Amino acid sequence: MTFLQQLDRLPLYHHAVRWFRLRQLAATFLHHFPRQYILPGGVRYRCRGLEAILLSDEIFNRQVYLKAIDANKVRTFADLGCNVGYFAVLMASLSGRRDFQGLEIDANPEMVEEARWHLVANGLHKIIPLPGLVGAEKAGENADFYILPSNAGSSQYPIYEPGKPPKGRWKKISAPNLNLESAWLQNVGDVRCHILKVDIEGSEKMLFQNEQKFLQRVDAIILEWHKWIVPRETIDSVLAEQGFRLAEILEELYQTGIAWYVRKE
Repeated sequence: MTFLQQLDRLPLYHHAVRWFRLRQLAATFLHHFPRQYILPGGVRYRCRGLEAILLSDEIFNRQVYLKAIDANKVRTFADLGCNVGYFAVLMASLSGRRDFQGLEIDANPEMVEEARWHLVANGLHKIIPLPGLVGAEKAGENADFYILPSNAGSSQYPIYEPGKPPKGRWKKISAPNLNLESAWLQNVGDVRCHILKVDIEGSEKMLFQNEQKFLQRVDAIILEWHKWIVPRETIDSVLAEQGFRLAEILEELYQTGIAWYVRKE
């Protein structure tokens, strides 16, 4: 466990962040003076908040997704719960290519705009950023979504992660309720999805149950699960019915984990 992970587990750290308004101060400072980095292959990314720094540590330093990615074989992907769009940056850095096709989707419109910045900055013009909710619990044109001040942890389920102090009050917004199969056909085409990356804060079960048609075109899944909402064993069972098997647990922490699934032969 890295220092940043250990820090994120400390209640005192989260209390200090709230007491001294560190998140707001950091957001204000980084908005005007973002930390920018260049990865191998000339790929650029920036951090404009505390959570972006933690996320960049997970993706670029600890490289938790690396074992599940053969970048030379991947041509298409969908990133659900894309946050600031680091997964596309990672794919471009690993492969040295900019010709990927796919979708980046997040229910928080501010995160979609930050993801759009990373796509434009790196010439990833065939990856389409979309605002919206996938895996909504209720049908309809729009769905309720709850945003935290931290950005990370925003969900359609306003339930705080056990063991951590609340990161602020939930802010309810109305998000477009997206059908993933329709969005893929409209923006990418009738082609395979080589990797489906999912980090949607507890909505994964509903997604996999409601998007069976889209799952038929998916080859592999990288999933972050959230134990206080849906246990991984439930997800294993749902995905097994859709033709996937658990390949490996890439990382497991106290309340979350990252799992890699592949299509059964």
